[in-house]
Amino acid sequence: MENLVELYPALRALWVVWFFALFLGMLWFVMRPSRRKHFESLADMPLRDDRAQPRS
Repeated sequence: MENLVELYPALRALWVVWFFALFLGMLWFVMRPSRRKHFESLADMPLRDDRAQPRS
């Protein structure tokens, strides 16, 4: 149990580094140029005319 207490500061720092890396990975995934068209189509979704589509 003493080993865990001694490793606590290092594990705490690694936890912060892990979440920072995860955050950067999520940013990279979202901000890729190939995803731009997809997100632009989602951004104008509220502006689309619903009457143009047939209702089921």
